[in-house]
Amino acid sequence: MNLFLPLICLTADTEEKVNITPVLLKFTGKFFLIFAAVAVIALLTPWLAKKIDAFREAHAKPAVPEDPRCKAVRGPYDMPEPKKEEAEKEPPQNE
Repeated sequence: MNLFLPLICLTADTEEKVNITPVLLKFTGKFFLIFAAVAVIALLTPWLAKKIDAFREAHAKPAVPEDPRCKAVRGPYDMPEPKKEEAEKEPPQNE
């Protein structure tokens, strides 16, 4: 391992030197392009959210009425028995 490698690189001949400017320009260009894309997305998000909310309100389906028996349920096996009228409508279940 050569400890004087950085010193040798600094004192290299002109034909051995590499121009790093195009590499830096490409890197900074890509960096600012990604930064600009993130900024545009951040600015468009609230506008897009408003449009989506307006669309959802205009096309909202009415809510399904809730079964009043469901409020009496306290556990997974506590569903009350259906009324006699509803029991007559439903066919018997085969187990």
